[in-house]
Amino acid sequence: MKRKNIILKQVARYFILSLAAFFLYILQSTPGFLQVFGIKPVFLFAFAITLSLMDENWQTGLVFVICGLLADLSAGKAVGFYTLQLMTACACGAVAAKFFLKVNKTNCFIFSFAATAIMLTIDLFFSFMMGDFTGKTIYFLTGVLITGAYSSVFSIPFYYFIDFINRRFKRFDAR
Repeated sequence: MKRKNIILKQVARYFILSLAAFFLYILQSTPGFLQVFGIKPVFLFAFAITLSLMDENWQTGLVFVICGLLADLSAGKAVGFYTLQLMTACACGAVAAKFFLKVNKTNCFIFSFAATAIMLTIDLFFSFMMGDFTGKTIYFLTGVLITGAYSSVFSIPFYYFIDFINRRFKRFDAR
């Protein structure tokens, strides 16, 4: 396969993944979409973390930055709050997938839940817990743990989507 075709396939691959991130941002920002008892999933976290486990190229970092900036935009946080956390979680996911984990649906779900729960706990700490602690335990259960579990459920369809994209745009060059 010619080098030009390989580069075009890789550009198309990351363009599709970036479009998927924008589509997930639109779904995440839609009021009431998949909302259960007032809890909405955070699609961008699950997508980026699942992508970090399945793709080890450095170019995927651009998709992580896009997901983080869109998560900041949808949450109304300062630019870079979720972006830095998501980049750190995705870097840990890439290292874990490379050296410690076998990448499958179960590990994607568990790692996505753990990373999402940690990021939402940091958000809870800096947003609400700096003051009084009373009444924050129930918010921790609903706002962090249940939201993290609900968001991580979507890492399974994202696993199949990313696997399809990776197989469709597979590189054939031998370096």
